[in-house]
Parts: sequence; C-alpha cells; structure tokens
Amino acid sequence: MSNISACIFANGFSLKEKIYAQSTFLGMIITGTAGIIHTDWIFVFPYIFIAWYAIPGIIQRHIVCPRCPHLYEHGDCLQLHPALSRRFVKKQKGPEFSLPEKTIFWIIFILIPVYPLYWLYFNKAYLIIFILLAGLWYGGQLLYFCKRCRVIDCPFNRVRPA
Repeated sequence: MSNISACIFANGFSLKEKIYAQSTFLGMIITGTAGIIHTDWIFVFPYIFIAWYAIPGIIQRHIVCPRCPHLYEHGDCLQLHPALSRRFVKKQKGPEFSLPEKTIFWIIFILIPVYPLYWLYFNKAYLIIFILLAGLWYGGQLLYFCKRCRVIDCPFNRVRPA
C-alpha cells in the first residue's frame, strides 16, 4: 500500500481546520513580533520581512498556492478566503517546485520559528506562548494538514507516491 492510498486527501477544509491553522500561525507571528519589539525593537524589521512579507508575498503568491488544487479544483483555501486567494495568487503553476523555490521555502519556514528565539528568551512569557503556538502550528501542518494536502511536491507534504 502506498503512502497516497493510506491518506485521505482533503477536497476542502472545515471552519474548525481553518480557525486552527490561521489562529496558531497568526498567534505565533504576532507573539514573535511583539516579543522582539518588547526586547529590542530595531531587530523586528528582518522578522517583519520574513513573517509578514515572505509568507504572503513569496510562499503564498509565488511558490505554494499557485500549485494548490484545493484552490483551483476544489474552490477552498486553508489560509485565506478562496476569492481573495485567487486574486492574490500571481498565476497557476505546474506541480514541481524548482530547487531555488524549495530552498527559499525552507529558509523562510526555518527562520520564522528560529529568528525570534534570542529576543523571546529575555521574556519568558513571550517565549512560552511562542513555542506553544509554533509547536501547534508546525505540528498541525506536519502531522495533519500535510498528510491530506494535494500539493504533492510541497516540501512540507508528507504524502509521497510509492
């Protein structure tokens, strides 16, 4: 039995799934941003670029979402309202990610939870909330959403053909 046949692909997402994905992600980003500002505000600018621009401006607009069958075939989106996503996404692309796209993807998704840790260390409440939300978001992605996702070539996707 292949990994694909063992998984149930999502044709869309429930409201509960959307709230979970969006609230844990936004909570993580807001907590990281607030913690950096609270500790040493000048260092928030790289994080603003990484989290507040790179996710919607690079990952969603040019790398992952243009390949998403959830949006184009099933009319749904986990992160944004589908109508907004269709206007936001630059253009539909084929399934394979290029090596530069995969590299950019991993850099962004590693920096989001790692970059703010130094500044959050100085405020334990921010640090605990951030780690909790990051764990919930990344865990939810890797253990649940990525096992049901139809963007097969995405570096996070846990479903691989046999």
